Amino acid sequence: MGRTKGKGKRKPKRGHAKGGNKEGETAANRRAIPRPKSTMTREERIQNRKAKRKTAATYTIDQLLDKVEECMDSFDYELAHKFCKRALELDPDNVSVLETLGNLLAEQGDGEGAMKCFGRAVTVCPDEGFSKYMYLGQLMEGKKAIECFQKGVEIMTKELHKSQSEGACAAAESEVAVSESDISSAYCSMAEIYLTDACFEEEAETRCKECLDKAIEHNPSNAEAFQILASYWLSMENKKEATDAIQKSVSLWLPRMQKAEDDDDDDDETVPLPYTSRIAAAQILIELEQLDTAEEILEGLLEEDDEVVQVWYMMGLVNVYRKTDETKPPARYYLNCAKRLYGKMDCDDGALLEHTEELLQELGPGEGDQEDWLIKKTMNQDDDGMNGQDDDEEEDDEDISSSEDEEEMEQS
Repeated sequence: MGRTKGKGKRKPKRGHAKGGNKEGETAANRRAIPRPKSTMTREERIQNRKAKRKTAATYTIDQLLDKVEECMDSFDYELAHKFCKRALELDPDNVSVLETLGNLLAEQGDGEGAMKCFGRAVTVCPDEGFSKYMYLGQLMEGKKAIECFQKGVEIMTKELHKSQSEGACAAAESEVAVSESDISSAYCSMAEIYLTDACFEEEAETRCKECLDKAIEHNPSNAEAFQILASYWLSMENKKEATDAIQKSVSLWLPRMQKAEDDDDDDDETVPLPYTSRIAAAQILIELEQLDTAEEILEGLLEEDDEVVQVWYMMGLVNVYRKTDETKPPARYYLNCAKRLYGKMDCDDGALLEHTEELLQELGPGEGDQEDWLIKKTMNQDDDGMNGQDDDEEEDDEDISSSEDEEEMEQS
């Protein structure tokens, strides 16, 4: 008996082709759904599809990168990735595309993929363009990170000197204008590495100080540089120099930020330090017993984001360090808030939680343990203020009445 063509293969039932039906949906149901009729002829539809394919194919790399930027601004990383992939198909070794894809992958938490992209960009164009070295420096650690930043600084310095010697025209032609602030920030990054990952490298202390001096030389208004300098002096156990440095740093941004808050100015440039750097500033101030300034910064951080456990903990710490009976209730309140938020946010800083519990145990139970303590305290203060105002008004009325009575008696 001859083998029948297609024997052994099960013929799919109607409505159960690849892709399957949705649950409860039949072929008849689907056929019953009315479909809008196209007004185009078959030839017109074919031409329309061809035109769309031609438009997609004629996108330039610059246009695709613009699309990537738009998608990243709206957090549509999946579509951004597709545009990057299309750009790489057009030019696999385009440095701008490789850097953009690397940045996109870094945003998505794919550090390994990002390093491959930036590494390829370095291979393709090792002596031009500093951005890829800055990105790699942030992704790497220790000596390798420092080497990346050093190469980036070398390229930035050349580009800056070139633009200064050739004038404004050269700066305008450059795709990425280099500034003294950019170089200063790179030196700050190197100084931080010498304070942390590379602290055991030979002459780490000397090199760290050299980087900070360079950072301040290139930008004397760099608040971050003075803040890292304060950390450097603390590591050297020189509290006087550390205090001078952190006070200088804070003076460069805190008054400006407070003025902007009073003027309801939402411009990001009024806060030159990111959130995490301001937390670090408060930590240094607490260590140097500059508690009032630390509290000012922490209060601003809480207003900006009240779901950061470390900030609540540090507010509690400030009040504990003041060592007065009046500051025990707020210390209990802030530390209890930190403990509750710790559980809510699934934090993993065990040392912070342990110290919080130790401080609460030392303070003992009392006023401030209630979750709504601060709200009630504020309301009571407002009520007292209103009562005081009423008393003053009554006293004023009594004074006026007394004066009027005296005048009448004199006239009579």
